Amino acid sequence: MFTAGDDLRIGRVVLRGTAPAVEHARATLPAALARAPWPADEAIVVVRRVAVGGTATELPARAATAADHLARRAADPWSPSADAAEAVRFRDALDYRACLVRDLLKGTAARRWLWRHRAALLARPAAEALAELLAEDALALPTLLERPALRDSLPALWRTLDAPAARTVLHAIGSATGWQSAVTIALLPSLHEHPAEKRSASRHTAPAPLPTTHTATQRPNVAFGSSALRSVLSADLPPSDPRVVLQAVLALWTQAPATLAGTDAGEALRATAETLVRPAAEATTASSREPQTITADAAGNSVAPAPTPPQAGTPDTAAPATDTSQASAAPHPEPAPARPILCADAPVPAADSPSSSRVSSTAASPAVLPPAADVDFHTRGGGFFFLLNVLNLPALHDWRGTLAEPHAGWRELVRLARGLDFAPDAPLAAFLADACALDPHDIRDDDPIAVLTTLPPDADPAPVRHAALRHYGEAALAAALAERPARVRATRSHLDVHLRLADVNLDIRRTGLDLDPGWLPWLGRVVHFHYD
Repeated sequence: MFTAGDDLRIGRVVLRGTAPAVEHARATLPAALARAPWPADEAIVVVRRVAVGGTATELPARAATAADHLARRAADPWSPSADAAEAVRFRDALDYRACLVRDLLKGTAARRWLWRHRAALLARPAAEALAELLAEDALALPTLLERPALRDSLPALWRTLDAPAARTVLHAIGSATGWQSAVTIALLPSLHEHPAEKRSASRHTAPAPLPTTHTATQRPNVAFGSSALRSVLSADLPPSDPRVVLQAVLALWTQAPATLAGTDAGEALRATAETLVRPAAEATTASSREPQTITADAAGNSVAPAPTPPQAGTPDTAAPATDTSQASAAPHPEPAPARPILCADAPVPAADSPSSSRVSSTAASPAVLPPAADVDFHTRGGGFFFLLNVLNLPALHDWRGTLAEPHAGWRELVRLARGLDFAPDAPLAAFLADACALDPHDIRDDDPIAVLTTLPPDADPAPVRHAALRHYGEAALAAALAERPARVRATRSHLDVHLRLADVNLDIRRTGLDLDPGWLPWLGRVVHFHYD
């Protein structure tokens, strides 16, 4: 049985008793189980079986209590001990999907009791099953694929996904993000695509550099930081192959999402795909380089590291995946009650960890970071994120379509705030410097506030500033940028800003400046504001 909030799915229920009692329980138990006091937090627990006794009215509460007891002693699903445990506990939905991806790639999913509730998925071919699983929450894909526990499984993932499976994932991404038009254009075969027989076996060459200044018609230079993502591309794949386009989408999503939402999105995506399978004849200067990551200089231009000569005897194939989940996964604290409950064999169903309301001027300690968050910190400038609604104004639609700079969404947000005389505190400045991919190597003492000053000004800030003042007014903007304590939790795909209910401001509320933005295609993230 699966339950997450109001979502309740019951697998197999065995009832024993007199015929009238069993018949009564069949009629009343499903609704009663849904109303039972199930544990509540973000975790997902899979329970092998729950056995309780009593009358039909007593069974739901007793089942919930028994499940809570098992949840508190649940094993880590990534560990070998999980197969002998009565219950396993996933940190959240991403941890759940990552573990299932790992087991599908290892071929062990069908043998593990904790995946019995996914029998329909496991019955499908591996590529099809993976595609369905990745498409379940397409907006979280960047975070899912960057989970440390999946790092060694990525080569196997890209080898397993075939073209139809990659197309399924692309469709899910396009539907969820609004980037479908760009994806459709990139999937169209190009007239100048090189035939398979002309493609060189040197498919691991780094992409030739693209222009390093960015206008509406120029593309950002993007490259994968992990050779595992590119080493499995077949040498004869055209740029329009769904597997190539999928990797190109992920590359732009993490480094330049605004280009996928821009007016030139289709061509930008096609150009990025071409760099992933460029024949050796077109990339002779890059053939001796390893796949590389990009950084940005003070002017916001992409800067690739200096070429590194290849080492003799280095194999050209990816190393086999090994299970390092125990080394990479953070140790579990004493488990708290869990919200979603998965039960393999018996009746058991239903249902955020309280966030601290204390605001400090320093970032949260990494030792207490929840596993789902790459960044978790407190700031006195939480209202800064309300400016995301300014950049998302319909009046700025055409302006957003011209953004082609890497990390353009975050950079324009910092520029807007700077034009409104907002000065972030150190924790917020550190987050923004990283989000803008600013290089701190020239800054003494690695001061994040000083790093932000290296971001060059906008060529013409007037359109954004005028739209902000015209739509929201000076009072609302000033109230938003006043001291406003908040806790910020961010992953590669989501940003959650938790504010105090006592700090609700009528000037802000009336203008809608603190409305939940949700998915922002030009930022590449789902943004939520929470008043706790």
